[in-house]
Amino acid sequence: MTVAKNGLIALAALAALACNTPASDDGKTDETAAAAKADEKAAETPKLGPPPADAKVMFVWPLEGSKVPPTFDVIFGVSGMTVTPAGEAIDDRTKGHHHIIIDGKPIPAGTVVPADEKNIHYGKGQTQTQLTLTPGKHTLTMQFADGAHRSYGEQLSQTINVEVVAIEGEPKVMFLEPADGAKVKSPVAMKFGLEGLEVRPAMEDPLDKTTGHHHVVLDDKPVPLGRVVPADEKHIHYGKGQTEATLELSPGKHTLTLQLADGAHLSYGEKLAHTITIEVVE
Repeated sequence: MTVAKNGLIALAALAALACNTPASDDGKTDETAAAAKADEKAAETPKLGPPPADAKVMFVWPLEGSKVPPTFDVIFGVSGMTVTPAGEAIDDRTKGHHHIIIDGKPIPAGTVVPADEKNIHYGKGQTQTQLTLTPGKHTLTMQFADGAHRSYGEQLSQTINVEVVAIEGEPKVMFLEPADGAKVKSPVAMKFGLEGLEVRPAMEDPLDKTTGHHHVVLDDKPVPLGRVVPADEKHIHYGKGQTEATLELSPGKHTLTLQLADGAHLSYGEKLAHTITIEVVE
């Protein structure tokens, strides 16, 4: 009799507890209602798909295994995607911007790329930058991410190894002769100067970005960074490592641009170029 009475009391208590549990308007408890709302919100949020299957990123400069000075240029390459500033088209899986990870790994897909000294953002849509690193071996990982800085993962990343080599002073090229504005006779005698880097003949260790050889660009502009210096009547190569040469020129005013390039004839760009104006007289 006592057992039965106790059982009835327990059932009554459970019923009372059920009646006192808060419920939502549709009869669900607050807990289940909250879960339902979360499911609804997730359903409303667009699911981000992968980038195009053929999309990829690559380093244009420097390349895998390069030796570089402590401060060096970097050019980003991308195929199958459009570079746009951060905050734009955040859910467009064909757009995004670059990041560089120093001595780290690619960021997993969907994870926001951190912003710190080792994870550098180029949210303005930059395709070129300059880095300064301590001497020694380093890895550089280019990581593409969407407009909300969410990584596209390993598919849109590339990692290269570089060796930073200490040099003396800031690299600089200059004409030692002739002077800017000089009046000269043809053939024009030229002397080339180079500071910070070493002159080395073409094709000797083309991955060493602390060496190079001279070119003279006649009546034209410096060759953009990373582009092969053409070999024609306006682009004269001194691939044997010459530091002196003569040049036949017609009478009149001319511009001469001294352009340094690496062992593969890839230009070091405007930063390692020097332009003068001369007048050739009869």
